[in-house]
Amino acid sequence: MKLSMIYMASGFGSRFGENKLLVPLFGKPLYLYGLDHLIRAAGLLMERGWEKPELIVVSQYREILEEAERRSLPGIFNGRSSEGITASLKLGTEAASEDAEGYLYFVADQPFMGPATLAAFAEGFCRSGRGMGCVCADGRTGNPSAFRSVYKEELLKLQGDKGGKQIMRAHPNDVWKMEVPGRELKDIDTPEDFKSFQKGMG
Repeated sequence: MKLSMIYMASGFGSRFGENKLLVPLFGKPLYLYGLDHLIRAAGLLMERGWEKPELIVVSQYREILEEAERRSLPGIFNGRSSEGITASLKLGTEAASEDAEGYLYFVADQPFMGPATLAAFAEGFCRSGRGMGCVCADGRTGNPSAFRSVYKEELLKLQGDKGGKQIMRAHPNDVWKMEVPGRELKDIDTPEDFKSFQKGMG
């Protein structure tokens, strides 16, 4: 199954008070944790015999797009970040290869979401036979999420800031879920979250 793995790194960090994605966490910008994990997950998939995934980075930030270029990854500028996560989702979907059979979407503020979990999610989704997938912990769903190409038109028609959850709610019986440790699903939204993460990773 040919997968497009789309890394969405365009958030404003309004609750954080500044661009949280570039804030250093132990000397490394926050967004780089997720990007490095995603690249390693793609490597794990290839080691297990899967076709090489296509990795796409979507961001409004020059620093992140330049990092994508240094890693020879397609970097898509998001000039519609004010529209929320849906803008990143649609731009990444539009940039994916025409023969992509599945789209996987990843956010940039979950530093504990590790490569092994990401690879297991991609494998599990491909084998599930379902049209959509997401991770969950203790009854709470989250990112990453995945959609087969049959939902491409619906993805490109999305509006608002709810992302693909709108489509999942419309087709609940076609959603596969993978339980992950609650720690991996945690994201950074506030300075308090950031301080907590520093303690947890120290």
